[in-house]
Amino acid sequence: MAVIVYHAPFPLDRRAASASGIRPVRMLDAFRELGFEVLTVTGSARERSRRLRALRARLEGGQSIEFLYSECATIPTMLTEPRHLPPHPFVDPALMRLMRRHRVPTSLFYRDIYWVFPDYRERVGAAVAGAMNLVYRYDLAWYRRYIDRLYMPSLRMGSHVPGFPAERMAPLPPGCQIVDGAPRRPENGLHLLYVGGLGGHYRLEECLRAVADAPGTSLTICTGAAQWEAERERYAPLMEAADGRIDVVHCSGEELEPLYERADVCVLFVEPNPYREFAAPVKLYEYLGHGKPVIASAGTLAAETVAACGAGWTPPYDADELAGLLRRLLAAPDAVEEAAGRARQARAEHTWLRRAHTVVEDMRAVRAGELPR
Repeated sequence: MAVIVYHAPFPLDRRAASASGIRPVRMLDAFRELGFEVLTVTGSARERSRRLRALRARLEGGQSIEFLYSECATIPTMLTEPRHLPPHPFVDPALMRLMRRHRVPTSLFYRDIYWVFPDYRERVGAAVAGAMNLVYRYDLAWYRRYIDRLYMPSLRMGSHVPGFPAERMAPLPPGCQIVDGAPRRPENGLHLLYVGGLGGHYRLEECLRAVADAPGTSLTICTGAAQWEAERERYAPLMEAADGRIDVVHCSGEELEPLYERADVCVLFVEPNPYREFAAPVKLYEYLGHGKPVIASAGTLAAETVAACGAGWTPPYDADELAGLLRRLLAAPDAVEEAAGRARQARAEHTWLRRAHTVVEDMRAVRAGELPR
């Protein structure tokens, strides 16, 4: 059985509800499903150091390793301990240096680049942003030295990543699990579902205005309780205008399944911004995995993905535009059913297993000299 190394600078959590926790577990499972023996270098800095020593002994004893795949954290690697201190700047670069010495191809999924945008500096202050910028760039420095393939949610994110060679970047968006519920036909109105965050890059005001202006439609917003409390004052008047047709719930994991069963269409109708031009929401692929058509706002990468597979609609982020679309869909339930069929067809190309298979192919190409190191 071929052996690979799987690295993450934090403990894996199978109960995670956030995208940053879900993805590492799904990718690990996908590599195992492909038939690899997986040696994990994960957990606390102390655990990773111990596993690094064991891996070094294996390699010195002649163990053959196909490749290494890593999932980075949303914070700098050296600060991933529970209290962020003390920092551990050398454990993870040492692992990559070991791989390079034994000519093992390496890849890493670079999750986010929010720290280069002005709103990060506004949120945390100039002093903190300046210090964190240096620490993030330290990560990129050792990535540049040791990582053969830097994956990211979309290749467009690459233009924002400073100092890493573009020829060694590649897209690796989220994947999905295929879930088949009972077929649904929108005969008693049109029910929309949004699952995700509120505030910051997640602004849904125009979506709520559109639902209020399209009688026969309803919307369930599933978001975290803390996020809802922070945004309640903004959204409460918009909900009142919809006369009880908008609900807010706080669910995760298996609790989401009844929401998907009820939904006719899922929405990512959020305000476009430069971040949304390259962000690939995990929930988009979860929607497709459930075979649900999607309404995504034009000007976002999510909209391009939806349009490419014909699995929904991509109106401008404008309440009147969306309300008009909703009224048309209410009058044409066959259009919803046809888009759902295209979503079910497209999802096979977006599973976590397909994402892992892409990594395998790339790493074999790196080993063969067909991709740059």
